[in-house]
Amino acid sequence: MRINHNIAALNTLSSLNNASSAQSKSMEKLSSGLRINRAGDDAAGLAISEKMRGQIRGLDMAAKNGQDGISLIQTAEGALNETHSILQRMRELATQSANGTNTDTDRAALQDEMNQLTSEINRIGNTTEFNTQKLLNGGIASQDGAKITKATSASITLGGVTTAAASNSTITIDNQTFDLSKAGVLTGGGAASDITALGNVTSGGVKLSDLVDITQTAAGKLTFTAKSEGANSSITLAGGADAGLGAIAADDKTVYGTSTTVERAGVEATNAVSAADVSFAAGDSLKITIGNGSAVTVNLNTGTAAKTYATNTGVDKNAKDSAAADLVKDLNAALQEAGLDGQVTASLSDSGKIQFISETGKDITVANGTGTPITALGTGLATVQNVQQVVGPGAQGSGFSTKFQIGANSGQSMSLTIGDMRSAALGITGNAGQAGFTTANSVTNGTNDVKAEAALDISTKEGASSAIKVLDSAINSVSSERSKLGAVQNRLEHTINNLGTASENLTAAESRIRDVDMAKEMMEQTKNSILAQAAQAMLAQANQQPQGVLQLLR
Repeated sequence: MRINHNIAALNTLSSLNNASSAQSKSMEKLSSGLRINRAGDDAAGLAISEKMRGQIRGLDMAAKNGQDGISLIQTAEGALNETHSILQRMRELATQSANGTNTDTDRAALQDEMNQLTSEINRIGNTTEFNTQKLLNGGIASQDGAKITKATSASITLGGVTTAAASNSTITIDNQTFDLSKAGVLTGGGAASDITALGNVTSGGVKLSDLVDITQTAAGKLTFTAKSEGANSSITLAGGADAGLGAIAADDKTVYGTSTTVERAGVEATNAVSAADVSFAAGDSLKITIGNGSAVTVNLNTGTAAKTYATNTGVDKNAKDSAAADLVKDLNAALQEAGLDGQVTASLSDSGKIQFISETGKDITVANGTGTPITALGTGLATVQNVQQVVGPGAQGSGFSTKFQIGANSGQSMSLTIGDMRSAALGITGNAGQAGFTTANSVTNGTNDVKAEAALDISTKEGASSAIKVLDSAINSVSSERSKLGAVQNRLEHTINNLGTASENLTAAESRIRDVDMAKEMMEQTKNSILAQAAQAMLAQANQQPQGVLQLLR
């Protein structure tokens, strides 16, 4: 028998400690309802469940974002509902004015109401907003790299006008043809009387001056500029056998307007790449900075030899296009390699200029490989020719544009654009004196008393009849926009339902990892409690064993 070490008591004490510790953990789990209260409970399970928690919270917020998106859409759609009602009333007024029973006084009263209703459409377009964002005025959502379109009219300049008559010469403006021989004999030099005579040429009751501005250059040349803007704007001049219109005498010539689209944030080369071949020396690079971030190096040529793109190949358009496409492809590959994929993209503008576009809408700056700010992008992007901000003040918006974050992860978004729904965009206002519109400005922007636009002219029976067609087109435009908004709203509602389902099932998966099974844990706690009590009793017995030595001393 030994008394210095009571091995039985030590073994019993160890069992008691283990049972007490297990009982304590069981009580912690039962009181919190969680199986994992600290990383040591289940390290892998904690990592997995935390990732799931992030996804769940992201899904729940995405559903809220969808609800906010629906609210925005309903705000815009409600405003367009009023615009629809106003347009229907305007059509009703035009129909009434077209009736032969009305006097000039009656039509004047109808015209007054037409003017006021047109101003109200402008007011709705200029003031409808959601969370301070204008929705219907053609503005640009600042957080997006939305596009801006600047419409340009078709314009054509003739050679010096001679004293010969312009016989057999015609000009076609947006599909309406005018016979210039009706202008009589041109006196030469583009005199004011010649310009007036040309402007007074009519076709179908419309004056040529209603559709084009005719100006004279210092060299005595005449310039015809269409008053309509955009890619649909066109001027066609067909010359006769004489030289009455100078350089146009023998050849037909058609010029179209353009709709130049640029991005909201970015830089663009001033010179087109077709001006010279683009070449990168070995090791050439750029440094691109987005917003207030750090500069990122973009390697343009990681090889040992120069890389040249034959973008200036004379008249071979196919070769030019192929080289330009390869250049843009390689630039985007370099941006992706630098970690800027989804943040900055390279593209070629309609005029053949290289653009670096910030997809997030933040301003970007470009520097050469040594960090010197670039004022150039041309024959080699490192010693370039003039990089400029792509957009300037006064550009016209193509419409409100924004994105809804409808997923838990980056890139899971959907876009919404709403067109300009003001009077001019709907085609129901124009320039004073223009065919189909009032002779004086009669429409305001709805927020002040300045009359800056001319309303549809229904002061005559013919004008009212023409206005009906214009209003039908405007009604169709609003209907199309409302239909698009309704479709996006329905899509968002389905998205929200899907997000709810995903969140519910992911929550169930996270619960299986993190939450405690109460019944099972209660069973464990009961077992550990009994074991602890038994260990306490046995420890008391083990402590009594050494006392048996005293019997040997008696």
